[in-house]
Amino acid sequence: MDETLRVLKMVEEGTVTAEQGMELLSAIEGEKAAQPLILEKNRYDKKMFRIVVTSPKDKVRVQFPVGAIKKILKATGKLPIQEKDLQGVDLSSMMEAISECLDAQVEGDFVNVEAADGTTVRVFVDP
Repeated sequence: MDETLRVLKMVEEGTVTAEQGMELLSAIEGEKAAQPLILEKNRYDKKMFRIVVTSPKDKVRVQFPVGAIKKILKATGKLPIQEKDLQGVDLSSMMEAISECLDAQVEGDFVNVEAADGTTVRVFVDP
């Protein structure tokens, strides 16, 4: 039985007062309104977070679902990539910027670094 009908039936039977029924209906509507926000967040967490490092010597590609990267950053404070691949990059500032972008559900590029030695770093979430 639909939750709204269930509440109306409770009011009809006298199990709850009309005022209590209104409170229950408001709570049900609030819950239903919040569901699209939860679905939107889950959709973002399933997008792919990517890091591409290209240097004169080699190329490194890392990809994880956004939800996994959030957990990794929260647990370790670092990205799952060797620090030698990010030489010359202010890692603490980069980690902070990445965390803020993930919290804000940014899509597309949010870190692009071009070092003097020709190394490039690109961090992004697939749109």
